[in-house]
Order: sequence, then C-alpha cells, then structure tokens
Amino acid sequence: MIASWGQMDLPALCDIRCLIVENDEQPNTQPLVTSQSVLPNGIPLDYALETEAGISCARNRAAKEALDQDADLLIFVDDDETVAPDWLVKLIDGYRQSEAVLLGAPVLVAPQNEPLTYLQSVALKNMVEVYHRRDLSAAETATLNSRGRSVIATNNWVAQTRLFREENIWFDEALRFSGGEDTQFLVDVMDRGFTVGWVKDAYVYETIPADRLSLSYQFRRARDQANTSFHRNMSKKPSRRYTIFLRIPGKLIQLVFLFLSIPFAHKTAPLRFARMAGGFWGKLNSAVGVRYKHYAKTTGH
Repeated sequence: MIASWGQMDLPALCDIRCLIVENDEQPNTQPLVTSQSVLPNGIPLDYALETEAGISCARNRAAKEALDQDADLLIFVDDDETVAPDWLVKLIDGYRQSEAVLLGAPVLVAPQNEPLTYLQSVALKNMVEVYHRRDLSAAETATLNSRGRSVIATNNWVAQTRLFREENIWFDEALRFSGGEDTQFLVDVMDRGFTVGWVKDAYVYETIPADRLSLSYQFRRARDQANTSFHRNMSKKPSRRYTIFLRIPGKLIQLVFLFLSIPFAHKTAPLRFARMAGGFWGKLNSAVGVRYKHYAKTTGH
C-alpha cells in the first residue's frame, strides 16, 4: 500500500498527507513508517498508534488526526490494497465535480503473487468475477451525486471532515469487532439528508490473502456481514425478527437449486452459494440474538 502511495499522481491545488493508523497494543510498524517520512512523490507520511482494539476505533482515530491537522477531506483505503497511479487525481476530480459530502469508488482484485492450491485458484477466479460484476453494477447505476447500487465502503472512500466536526457523525464503536461501521456511517449521513455519490474510475486493487480464498471463509464473511446488517434493520423495524423465519422454506429451495446447478452454472456459482448460505444463516442467528465478531480475529498479513 505505502509503495503505491509513493507512486501515485497528485491532484492540483491540494495539500496531501498520508497516515498509517496501527491498531495494536505496541507500535510494531512504526519503524517501517518513520523510516520513510516523505514518500518518493513528496507526500509526508505520518503514523499514529490506536491501542483501543477495533476497526471503528482505528477509523475514528484517523478522523481525529485529520481534524487536528485542519484537513477538509478524509480518505480511506485498506492496508491490503494498492492504489492506481491516477487514483487520487480521479477521486479528487470526482469530488470537485460532485455535490456529495461522501463518495465511494471501486475496488478490484489485485493479481495474486503467492502460490495457490487448485481450490484457492478457483475461489480467486470467483472473487475476481464478483468484484468485476459489482464494479459494472455501480458504474451503470451510480453517479457523482447518487450511489445507485454501489457499495460505499471505507476500502475506497472520501468524505468531508465536517461530518465529524460539525455533524458529530462518527464510526460506531459498538461495531468495533463485528464490522459494518462504514455502512452505519453511510446511513447516518444519508439520514441527515446529505448527498452521497460514486467516483467510477478511481480504482484501488485488493490483495486477497490465501487464507481468505476458501468457501468457508466466504461463508463466514457473508454470515457476519448479514448478521450485523440485520441487527441494524431490526432496530428500526422489530417485526423483521419474525418475518425472517417465514422465508426459510423458500430460501432452502433456492439454496438447494443453486447447489445442484453448480456443475452447470456460471463459474461464480460456488461462491454465490457460500455467500447466500452464509448471509441467510447470519440473519437467522441475528433474529435469535446472536452477534458475530468478524474482526475479533485478524486474518491475512
């Protein structure tokens, strides 16, 4: 990630700083960051340690650092992503042409550099296709002033810092281990009547660790995402707790049909089956009060 920051083009009339927020008890990566306090393209690189565990806490720490520096915008990418050389130029150009206070942008799968098993290779192909389809869907429906069917997540995200400073919208730290804090942030922004949008050509590329290239991981990921989302939906409409059980027969038929069609269906069918099954299982568990903590255990590198 840091290397790609140092190679990216810089938009005009911007004062840019990059920040690494380490979420740990000890500053394990601080020597790596401070050894290159200025990147090859001239951008200063800062470091902050957030010892309060949880993804929401780390994101809020980044926001506080941005406010301390009187920044107008806060931009997020994940630590397992690299940015395209024109990413920041495209993102800022999109923001400047938009009326939105919060915008997302697409993520594609990066080429895999480590050796994979056959099943992991199949899972990777599935992931590449799923990300590509998501990108096409967003490009067809979203604009600079409308999110359409896009998924605005903090893996490629820009927002005005006044949302924190003036509107007091922060990442919900109750979701620190379950995830979904960026979705809740989006909901809070839209509930205030603000415009959100999508920059369709500002790309970042996610490197998917081998230990996530399994149907079991994708099942758990979909389960945990759906669990968090359904808890949020039930808080607004408690009756959903009961109506989800009425969907069990239809969902079982759908899952059985998809499973039996895997040998003849599109190459993404195994992944779609795992994620569909995981998503429905997460909702059912949410309805009986179970909460999953996807980020309580770290995977990847």
